[in-house]
Amino acid sequence: MKNTDFTEQWTAMQKTFLPTSAISAPVRDNAQRFWENQDKVLDSMQVLANTWFERRHTGTRKAREAAERMCETHTFVDLIQAYQDWAGGAFERIMADGLTCQQQIMAITGALASPPLAPTATEKEVDLRRSESRAPTRSKTT
Repeated sequence: MKNTDFTEQWTAMQKTFLPTSAISAPVRDNAQRFWENQDKVLDSMQVLANTWFERRHTGTRKAREAAERMCETHTFVDLIQAYQDWAGGAFERIMADGLTCQQQIMAITGALASPPLAPTATEKEVDLRRSESRAPTRSKTT
């Protein structure tokens, strides 16, 4: 019967195809940064959605309260005052929507702005050397 030790085979394959050279650390770091950024985006979007729903519930409750007050008024002035109170609060909530959305969008784009697979310092040095070697040299002529 033939001995099949998959652990040894797997270890040998890892050494062959997944070297633990200088490449693996930057790849690991980039992958980690990518998924951390994904979490940041999802967290920001969840906050945006939750706060939006909270403001909608507040708006609905305030509109219902305003409608009840307007129905209970006995004068036209009281009716207008109840409406103005509600309208002022609605305007404040609209402004809060704009500010909150803007802040959350900035947080989302900030997380997306950092590249998921950023070049490492070593890769940047290699690119710099390549570009310097390709740059035409100017000869001094008079």
